[in-house]
Amino acid sequence: MLPVGVFAFLGGIALGSRSKKPLSMLPPKKPIVWERFVTIMAVSPRSHVSPRRRLGAFQMDARQLGDIGWVEAPRKMVVGKELGVWSGKWKDGLSEEKFLASAPLQYEAFKKSVKRISPKVQKYVGTLVDGHKCSLSGLLGVAHHAGVIGVDSWVKDPDVRKRFKTTTETFKKTNGIF
Repeated sequence: MLPVGVFAFLGGIALGSRSKKPLSMLPPKKPIVWERFVTIMAVSPRSHVSPRRRLGAFQMDARQLGDIGWVEAPRKMVVGKELGVWSGKWKDGLSEEKFLASAPLQYEAFKKSVKRISPKVQKYVGTLVDGHKCSLSGLLGVAHHAGVIGVDSWVKDPDVRKRFKTTTETFKKTNGIF
């Protein structure tokens, strides 16, 4: 079940756009494409915390939040029985509680992350992977799970794609959206 707040927030973006073009009876194509991608990527309720400390609707970890400047000194640690869990200290008055309580904050973090990684995965757009041409949206889905560095091995190595089934499934769901 996708968080209702994500849909409400995205609906507000589509309806609240301030274009100088006259209104049309047809919805704009790009916001709908982006909304489809965001809807697929929002996999958990807003307040969800996974055992590996992935947070919120988009299941972002401290590494990703550090990459966008919201968490300081992200590092791997052991949490309970989980090895290699990303952790760090929140910056600028942010906290885990604030993040988990706010769909707009989570959406902003996701959007910043996608914007940051987009130019870094462009080089693989059009590459054939298991008979499918990689699109930007598919590669962004991979990078969201594997990190920018992980995209390289995922694209090049079929064994990596088999080993990381969730990443590969996300690619299949998001590839070809844009």
